[in-house]
Amino acid sequence: MGLLQLQAPAGAPVSVEDAKLHLRIDGDAENVTIERLVKAATSNAERLTNRAFVTQRWALTLDRFPGGNQPIKIPLPPLKSVEAIKYFDSADAEQTLPASDYVVDPTGLVGKVQPAWQKSWPATSGRPMAVRIEFTAGYGEAAAVPADIVSAILLLVGSLDQNREAVVIGTIVNELPMGVEYLLSPYVIPSTP
Repeated sequence: MGLLQLQAPAGAPVSVEDAKLHLRIDGDAENVTIERLVKAATSNAERLTNRAFVTQRWALTLDRFPGGNQPIKIPLPPLKSVEAIKYFDSADAEQTLPASDYVVDPTGLVGKVQPAWQKSWPATSGRPMAVRIEFTAGYGEAAAVPADIVSAILLLVGSLDQNREAVVIGTIVNELPMGVEYLLSPYVIPSTP
């Protein structure tokens, strides 16, 4: 299984202006640094939760379809839509599965796609990455990202801003009891093998 980002999100869940308010920074001298910190914090939070926050497009590749009519779990919830399912058939010719041959279920913890009623997955060639599922994931625009996630990103931005080196000397450090992990824990999707 592999993932390839086809279209990055149009923006981050936290704007530079909101991050500056959180950091209590006036002026624009730090804007480039703050934007980089927001990107790093967002990427870290997405990785911790195994989710996509702001709408983005991805391609999931598989070596073959699962046996029988087993559903395929689509990573990076929440799943918005499946745009295409392409595959190399047993003659090694690329095909696009008609949308009427499968059903997309965006509900549940992780979205999935499965064959439509009285349909089954087609046979594929023996080549690696014979199946490609193109999908859109994320909560929508930045304003639709849950407040807990936004707060966790802001906490990460604050920590990265205040600790700009890999080592802190001469300071007693304590993690906030209701910090990043606490805020993100309801959104964590367990990794699948």
